[in-house]
Amino acid sequence: FIEYGKPQEVPMDEVRAMEDVAEEGEEGEGECEMCQRELKLTFHHLIPKDKHPTYLGKRLPNGIEGEPTRYFLNSYGLMICRQCHNTVHNIASNEVLAAQYNTLQKLLAHPVIQRWVDFAKKRRSSSGKAK
Repeated sequence: FIEYGKPQEVPMDEVRAMEDVAEEGEEGEGECEMCQRELKLTFHHLIPKDKHPTYLGKRLPNGIEGEPTRYFLNSYGLMICRQCHNTVHNIASNEVLAAQYNTLQKLLAHPVIQRWVDFAKKRRSSSGKAK
């Protein structure tokens, strides 16, 4: 895609259609990308919105491929349930999340997240069915 007159390159597994990306506070039903439960989902920016100015038009954190554009930063994230979202934001500041926990794999490697996801997978989803 083209943004600000420059072609943007993003790995295909990280591209999301804008209609699939929830706006701030918008929720949709689906499978949480962290705990795999069927719940209402929220969009988690892997680079938190208050850190976008740090990276906009500059170099992205190590391990992230893409152009540091507003479009990329606004669409680079995960659809996760509210409980997982709260857990993510409780483990570190937005600055640390942006620099160190900016992929699903890095988040899932954090010991607190690992314990939460293991626990959450055993809990009932909104459908009432145990996983």
